[in-house]
Amino acid sequence: MKRFEHQWQDYKWVDCEAPAQEDLRQLAEEFPIPLQALTTCLDPEHLPMCTFYEKVCFFILRHHDAQAKPKAGTMQELTTKIIFFVGQDFLLTIHRVPLECISIKKDKVAFEQLPLYTLVKSLCVQTVKSFDAPLDVLDSKTDVIEERVFALKRRTILREGYQIKRKAASYRKIFKFTADVFNKIHQHENIPLKDIQQVREPLEKVAFYADDIYEEITGLLNLHLSLMSQKTNEASFRTNEVMRVLTVLSMFFLPLNFIAGVYGMNFENMPELKEPNGYYATLTFMVMVVVGITWWIYKKGWLKKEEL
Repeated sequence: MKRFEHQWQDYKWVDCEAPAQEDLRQLAEEFPIPLQALTTCLDPEHLPMCTFYEKVCFFILRHHDAQAKPKAGTMQELTTKIIFFVGQDFLLTIHRVPLECISIKKDKVAFEQLPLYTLVKSLCVQTVKSFDAPLDVLDSKTDVIEERVFALKRRTILREGYQIKRKAASYRKIFKFTADVFNKIHQHENIPLKDIQQVREPLEKVAFYADDIYEEITGLLNLHLSLMSQKTNEASFRTNEVMRVLTVLSMFFLPLNFIAGVYGMNFENMPELKEPNGYYATLTFMVMVVVGITWWIYKKGWLKKEEL
């Protein structure tokens, strides 16, 4: 475990990184915190939550994980948790991996005189702002998807768009749970409401940002599917047009082929074979058949071109 400690006049801040079970037992002896609550720190799956132990406020926030894999999509994969135990004369923070907001504050504490709840507010604000950069990345990817949709470059759009939508949905859930945490902290009589309000402002900003990305990528995916469906319908329509033309043509040639086949059998007892005008009579009959079929097709409306 890496432990950092700084003592001010009226309180101290202790930060613990990657504590083991034995380290948590020592913290339970040092601070008025139940061991069961400290043991919770070892579970990486917890979502933002808040509870109270006598005069200690215990809450969990999710901080963006800079080491998250590119294909990560769940809240647990995209973020890591940071735990706060806020007492009257101490602040205990616990996390599994190094966090930028903690590192920056450690470098400045020797030169700052921060009241306890100002320090808590500052760490909470920086935790919320850790999502600014990944949301900017999602927004840029959404713009790329938009350009490709309208440029009809549809390769991998569904897969990439779904990944963006999944991440945006996870961020929305995190911000919703985080907002619930701050709403519950209002019940703690020792934490000034104005400080919490200053945390909620950046939270509302990133929540709105995540909602906007989610709705935009959802609209783009729906538009993409609509365009793909339209393209499929156009191809099907062209196929149907070709089949319609071939069917109409076959209606003309089938009876003509039948007539030609009958009179091409050349049996000796066929009386028409010796008729001097039989050839012309047969051609006239064929023309009449064609005219009759044309009139019938016209009446059926099969010669009209359908609109897509």
